[in-house]
Amino acid sequence: MDIQEILGGVEPLPGEVIPVRTVQEARPREEFADAYVTEISVKSASKVIKALDSAFPRDPSRPLNHLRRFAKHTQLPDGLRSTLIKGESSTQTIFTLITPPLPEAETIQKLLAPFAPPSEIPSEPTQEVGNIELQTICVPLEPPLTVEQAEKWSKTMWPVVFNPATPRATLAPPPQTLNRVLDSIKPKAGRYLALARKVANEAENSGLGRGVGAVVVDPELEAQIGATNENVGIHWADAIVAVAGDVRYARPEAGAMSESERQLGAGPNPNVQKYNSDVEGGPELHALMRAADLVADGRRKQDGNESNEKIPLNRLEEFFLSQSDVSYSKLLADPDDSSPVPGKYQKTDTGAIPKSTDSSREPRLRSRAQGGYLCTDLDVYLTHEPCICCSMGLLLSRFRAVIFPRQGRMITGGLASEPVIAPVPVSDLADENSETTQDQNQHESEDRKPIEHAEPQSGRLYYGLHWRKELNWRALGFEFVEEGVTEQSAEEGLAFHA
Repeated sequence: MDIQEILGGVEPLPGEVIPVRTVQEARPREEFADAYVTEISVKSASKVIKALDSAFPRDPSRPLNHLRRFAKHTQLPDGLRSTLIKGESSTQTIFTLITPPLPEAETIQKLLAPFAPPSEIPSEPTQEVGNIELQTICVPLEPPLTVEQAEKWSKTMWPVVFNPATPRATLAPPPQTLNRVLDSIKPKAGRYLALARKVANEAENSGLGRGVGAVVVDPELEAQIGATNENVGIHWADAIVAVAGDVRYARPEAGAMSESERQLGAGPNPNVQKYNSDVEGGPELHALMRAADLVADGRRKQDGNESNEKIPLNRLEEFFLSQSDVSYSKLLADPDDSSPVPGKYQKTDTGAIPKSTDSSREPRLRSRAQGGYLCTDLDVYLTHEPCICCSMGLLLSRFRAVIFPRQGRMITGGLASEPVIAPVPVSDLADENSETTQDQNQHESEDRKPIEHAEPQSGRLYYGLHWRKELNWRALGFEFVEEGVTEQSAEEGLAFHA
């Protein structure tokens, strides 16, 4: 079967694309720290803000805009009100919050002394320095994720403001960006994933690796070609810049024969039936890492350098890599050409305009001279959830998006952060966390461990690297929920690193 027949026989998988929830959404972390509260004259509120911001500038990397700067007597939590107010409350005073990191108490007292309440206000004896008394309280460092969480903190700690946009900006992809990318990948996701399965079959049947495949697509090229030829025939594959299969058994170790060379006869390698870490090879032989390497290899060859690829390519890998020399202008000049893969629009700052001369033809893969860098702005479709190492490679390669089927969830996967079946609601987790722990050191130690959700049957660990804020993650993650495949089938079968 030639390549045209393979592409013509690709039937799109039926299903829908959904975003992968981030670890911050699935299991929100709550961090708390000490803050000072003091009573000042209500007429001096604006001056107090200026004095505090001038003396103790806020850390822009740790915004605390969810904490109110001032609170009236009636806005204080009951427990705090009884501590701060002795006797009758006054309308001439207000309470201000000094947020962490906290300076020395004496420094604050001297700074706020001119704004202390009038002496005629009945109160307990105060500090000698400026009649400013500081009360230490606990405040949340992260903004609330829900209205309920904001109300709870306001009733127990300090008045908190809930801004629906704030959690999305810090804990998950911006909605506009997420929806725009989701709309662009929905139409052909099922077809690209179906091709990824064929690439996986090629890899497994070759005996070089496991049945894992990757398809790299340029969404910009996809939109341009789709607007021109309306995806007629097999032209849906015109935006594919590289495909790669797993080859973990192909590399010789310490001069000995590789596992694929030891195999007698054709067909899948016997090692696929079990997991043996001694023969699994390294993550650079996994499908995702090889796909990124093939993209880089293509750019090297565009610059006139020799290929670094030492492992033989299968027919699908070699075919799509060779299409870098096929121009889109050739297709326009010969619309009846039976070649299944046209070239690519020229990517310029003035727009994508096909040119008719051979000298101006541009490859599918944007060269480094044209701004192509690593896998920036490319999408990758995978048959399996990538392992921890490949997930980090995904991040460092700067892919725009990663899409894998829910059926391809892996026990060793690095992206998912919650169970497929009956995930725990965010609000419930927030309540649970606030009730069970408020110790900042405990949270810091938990951040260094994989996230474990309540699944007693499997004890599944969820690493949840997708959109972890400490990694400055930018690749958008999506799952393809295939029709007719029960959710119970996910994460089953032999566990290996994909």
